[in-house]
Amino acid sequence: MRVFVRRLEFYAYHGVPAEERQIGHRYVADLDVEIHDRAGETDMVEDTVDYGALAKRLEVLAAGSQHQTLESLVTHCGRQLMEEFPRIRSMKLSIAKRLPPAPIHAEEAGVEQTFTRPPTV
Repeated sequence: MRVFVRRLEFYAYHGVPAEERQIGHRYVADLDVEIHDRAGETDMVEDTVDYGALAKRLEVLAAGSQHQTLESLVTHCGRQLMEEFPRIRSMKLSIAKRLPPAPIHAEEAGVEQTFTRPPTV
């Protein structure tokens, strides 16, 4: 089973220039997780991954740390989410900066990383 959250928007303080880490910026994230699921049969929230809790935790992690690169931010958030949500088998996480302050005209620029839990024996 897959659980996803699309276009989660939040404000955080990341970037190479010190000014970006002071002023902050708008970000958007997408989460796509493959889970160990029984909720399809049991209809119980505790048998799945609560997408609201997952998204809220991502917001807290992203806003509660500072990184120069989006690569570091995605790695930090992804590892923490995998640790805190044991039902996740794999997760694709992308985080993008809205209207990036760069010499380009782009709606957003970002990174995406896939995290996979080692199989259990």
